[in-house]
Amino acid sequence: MTLIPTNFSRRTLLKATAAGAALAAAGPLSAPAIAANKPVKFTLAWLAQGSSLYVYLAKAKGFFAQRGLDVEISRGYGSLPAAQSIAAGQFDYGIVISTPLILSIAKGLPLTAIATSDYDATMGVGVLQDSPIKAATDLKGLKIGAVPGSAEYPFFPAFMDRAGMSMDDVELIHLDNKVLERAMTEKQVSAIMGVGSSSLPVMLSKGIPVRWLLYSSTGMRTYGQTIVTRPEVLQRDPAMSEAVVDALMEAIAYSMRNPEESLELFAREVPEIGLTANGKEFVRIGLGLAHHTMAREESMTHGIGWGDPKVYEEMIDLVMKYTGNAEMKRPTVDQVFSNRFAGKFKLTEAEWASVKTNSSEFGKLVS
Repeated sequence: MTLIPTNFSRRTLLKATAAGAALAAAGPLSAPAIAANKPVKFTLAWLAQGSSLYVYLAKAKGFFAQRGLDVEISRGYGSLPAAQSIAAGQFDYGIVISTPLILSIAKGLPLTAIATSDYDATMGVGVLQDSPIKAATDLKGLKIGAVPGSAEYPFFPAFMDRAGMSMDDVELIHLDNKVLERAMTEKQVSAIMGVGSSSLPVMLSKGIPVRWLLYSSTGMRTYGQTIVTRPEVLQRDPAMSEAVVDALMEAIAYSMRNPEESLELFAREVPEIGLTANGKEFVRIGLGLAHHTMAREESMTHGIGWGDPKVYEEMIDLVMKYTGNAEMKRPTVDQVFSNRFAGKFKLTEAEWASVKTNSSEFGKLVS
């Protein structure tokens, strides 16, 4: 039997009974509201591929969600359009290659990089694997196919100059991007300009045996992907920017430790990759090349995402010399990028050794 305290009046009891009945009628108590993850719009520089796998991996593994982010990933249409769409506020963050980023900032667009995702843009010259061309000096007197307006095109004179050659030593054949590969395979040109990380996966997965002579082989250093936002976004919510960088850098580290699982997760996130016979091979090659360009002194010593200010200074000089004009203003290194959130995620020496071993197949394709 339940005892009722003597000081518990009949009126109080009636009120309590009525309140209980009302609660019962309302049904079970609802759980406290859980705050929704913060929505973030993110653009790639191009289509979903091996080099951008880490963005999808960050979503699949919950690295974004763990940091309170709900990230919507969109394909891109090139680094310059990606830079413009981020600057215009269409996206909060995105991937932009370093040299187009610098060019965009020099033109006055409000942008800044908050992480460096790979350490060689792989701009260079592609040749067939059985070609006798082994170095830049072997290009003398040959025809080279090129697409004016492409990312690597403005810097070919710098490549030639650093190799001790002049533009008069080669014959440039301007071509449409759609026929560039065929021109080389049909021996209409001896080599083609391009970005290896973009062209190699496409051509190799089609069974076209190619390799790349990199501009960086002459000491011309250009970083590849950077994670970009607007300065006002960074200032308004630095915690969100830090969370985005942390999630992406953790994903890069995870992909290097677990490449096979990462490929499987990417295929689930982007199922259309499996619709073509060579889709998975296309992604595998792209990821391997990305890992090859990640295994550099910057990330091995300072952590993933860290960029060398000296290299950024060199890239600014390069961009202003070969693509600048009187209307542009040379940006400072601090305007272009920051290591504020970079370098938290590191691999052990043994893990880096494994990355180099796993990506050696792809390292042989670039020199």
